[in-house]
Amino acid sequence: MKRFATLLVVVAVLASLVAACATPTPEVIEKEVVVEKEVPVTVEVEKEVVVEKEVLVTVAPSATGPIKIGINLSLTGPKADFGTMDWESVQLAYRDFGVSEVGGRAISFIVEDNRGDPATAKSAEEKLATLDKVDLVIGGYSSACGVTQAATANDLKVPHILVNASKDDITTAGYEWVFSGARVPATHYADAMWGFVDEVLIPGGVKKVALFYEMTDWGTSSAEGLRAGFEERGIELVVDTPYDSTATDFKPMLSKVKAANPDMIMAVSYLTDAGLIARQAAELRVNVLAYMGQAGGYTMPEFVELAGENANYILTTANWSPLAAWKGTLAGVEWTNQKYYDGYLESFGREADYHGAQGYAAWQVALDALLRLDAAGKEINRETIKEALGETKLMTAMGVIEHKEWTDDMGHHYYNQGLPLTYVMQWQNMKQEVVWPKDAASADYVFPVPKYEDR
Repeated sequence: MKRFATLLVVVAVLASLVAACATPTPEVIEKEVVVEKEVPVTVEVEKEVVVEKEVLVTVAPSATGPIKIGINLSLTGPKADFGTMDWESVQLAYRDFGVSEVGGRAISFIVEDNRGDPATAKSAEEKLATLDKVDLVIGGYSSACGVTQAATANDLKVPHILVNASKDDITTAGYEWVFSGARVPATHYADAMWGFVDEVLIPGGVKKVALFYEMTDWGTSSAEGLRAGFEERGIELVVDTPYDSTATDFKPMLSKVKAANPDMIMAVSYLTDAGLIARQAAELRVNVLAYMGQAGGYTMPEFVELAGENANYILTTANWSPLAAWKGTLAGVEWTNQKYYDGYLESFGREADYHGAQGYAAWQVALDALLRLDAAGKEINRETIKEALGETKLMTAMGVIEHKEWTDDMGHHYYNQGLPLTYVMQWQNMKQEVVWPKDAASADYVFPVPKYEDR
């Protein structure tokens, strides 16, 4: 069978992040090669054979051309807020550290918008690895996309730094080409929360919990850890149900929650559904002692815009806080966590949450690996980048990131996975405050929360 492909060459350069800024701006290249020749179904290139009908050909990138960084994120579609914050934070980190070339090779970015669709994310990963021949991929918002990206990256032997995708299976699969970066495994989002549950909520009367969660990979894997934690503490789950995050009417589910008379709500939601659920819970007067979100939409600055005053008193687990005192030096540049937060606000006109901090940290991890290879006089290629990432131990905007192998007390065995600290936040007076752990708190927690009719 003959297969022909004509691929368009497009080269685009991003405008400056800040017009007056003299520091480098990432060069974004979307470069493909015109090919008009017979392509056999099985192709052998540098002893790597691909026998899929789509004919995926892995070719080592040039050691003398630019160092190509693939970006595979949801930049449009229902999850665009998250992926856009990731990409903007990568660009901000690139600007802040001012490294535009390593070892005499320019750094360029090839950006793929996967629209939050797992099949598109897989195709984008294949394109980056085979046609664009990138040296490294950064990406993965939503676990459903992260699952396909990670498996593809490992199959095609291209190093991949995860950004947000948190399903435990992604880093328990034993992939040698996939690295956690600053992402937190889904079952560990609530690590800080359990201390708060033990020391505050249980003594305050929490005995029954309503657990509801969006039904994709992230929600179900988060629920796994939450369910086990509540059951271990003898807390009764009076509601334990998945839901469709694309719905607009959550009142039937919330009516069942109200009828079950829980002491606490535990919700795993994206952004739009989080805002709608908060509004509709208020309309139905679903009064509880504590309403807790599992990060996700509950930490996003836009949550307060969607929920309005109903955001107040909602607690949420969080993987990052702008108040964390992380700081360090990279590429000769001193940075602080607060500087990242302020820089993002100034550059993009809105606040960042942990998703953005994970994007910023992803470029810190990538740049550190490239600089260590250059300092050691090693050639920069996929294999050496993989080796350097495996040796990562770096202070970042998300705290210390170390890619290692370990097993948690739930039996998950992780590979190339660190474990950043987590926090409990609470919306107070329409803004987020850190309330747990105590030594990181920016405000006292409010518990039990006032009834809706008393607010």
